[in-house]
Amino acid sequence: MTPGSSRPGEQLPGDASADETVPAREAATSSDPLDDDALSWGDERDASHVAARPVDEVPAGAVAEPQVMGSGALVAHGVLGGAFLLAAVGWLVSAGRFAYVFEAPAMTVLWRLGVGLAVLAPVAWFTASVVLVPVARVRRRLAVMVLGVLVVAPWPFVVGAFA
Repeated sequence: MTPGSSRPGEQLPGDASADETVPAREAATSSDPLDDDALSWGDERDASHVAARPVDEVPAGAVAEPQVMGSGALVAHGVLGGAFLLAAVGWLVSAGRFAYVFEAPAMTVLWRLGVGLAVLAPVAWFTASVVLVPVARVRRRLAVMVLGVLVVAPWPFVVGAFA
């Protein structure tokens, strides 16, 4: 494009560079081999060439498919989720029964903080086991949940209910 022109290959009257004008079609296509090399990705003789696997050879596990649980695993998740919910309610009821007031205000604050964390522990354990254990490991996830139900159970409530 010449200076002051509106289209490639056009020359305005009074332009001194009349013999430097290149038609638009010639400017768009270059026969310079260095330009063609810049668009080359190499071939088998190139040291940086990496051959890609054909589509047929890609293993089936390499494709990211959504994981699906069976109906039994879903029912087990629901039952254990309900058990965690009951544990949280049990800790809430136990917190009302055991409302201690200590001589030092810091001890009372720490007691109430511990009771609050005990109420949140079942929800946190269930959430962590669902988020952190992959769906492909259903048995491991269910084992972690069963262990969690035993660990975060409101034992003061359970022992007091049967005494």
